Amino acid sequence: MQPPDDHRYAHELRAGEHYASLSFRISSELNQQYLFALEDYGAAYLGAADRPPVVHPVLLLHMSARTRSPSFRLAPDTGSVFAKDTVTFLRPALVGASLIVHWRIHDVYLRKGRLYQALATEVATADGATVLTRDAHSVFFTRGGEPLSLPRATSDG
Repeated sequence: MQPPDDHRYAHELRAGEHYASLSFRISSELNQQYLFALEDYGAAYLGAADRPPVVHPVLLLHMSARTRSPSFRLAPDTGSVFAKDTVTFLRPALVGASLIVHWRIHDVYLRKGRLYQALATEVATADGATVLTRDAHSVFFTRGGEPLSLPRATSDG
């Protein structure tokens, strides 16, 4: 799952390519800040003497956005926003556990003259257990409203 190493912009990537993965740990302090901001003090998120706290799902969503990938970058005067996002939570992630996010582009398409990118995202534990999956579709746009075209295949692929 190697990302493109040619430093292309996000809108230039094609189906089958990947953004660089991200490894991270959620500290107790960061999780608590999210709980405070969301005013959500569920017992599972606070933990207890017999069980560690669970990472709040909103924090997992934040960390799995493609903008968190070290290889994600937008061209000057270009932007992108979510058009559709389907998330499936499969198991809780524990505070302090090592997690990794993988992003794979599974489709790039035009709709109503706009360029879209469909992205399969997986957050997993260090031992490979999937915590969540996402199917996110984003639309790209330019400051001046110029249309973006489908990315072209390179001579080596």
